[in-house]
Amino acid sequence: MANAHSELEQLEAKINVLLDQFEKINTENNALRNKVSQMHNEKQQLVHKNESARKQIDLMIQRLKSM
Repeated sequence: MANAHSELEQLEAKINVLLDQFEKINTENNALRNKVSQMHNEKQQLVHKNESARKQIDLMIQRLKSM
C-alpha cells in the first residue's frame, strides 16, 4: 500500500513538472506569436514607406527631366 502511495506521489510530481513545462512553453509560444505579429506589422509599414519614397523619387526624376 505504501509502495502504491509512493508511486502516486512520484507520478503527481512528474505531472506537476510537465504542467510547469507546458505553462512555460505556452507562455513562450504566445510571446513569439506576438513578436511575429509585430514584425509583420513593421514589415508592412516599411513596405509602405518604401513605396512612398519610390513614388516621390519617381516624381522628382520626372520633374528634373521636364526642366
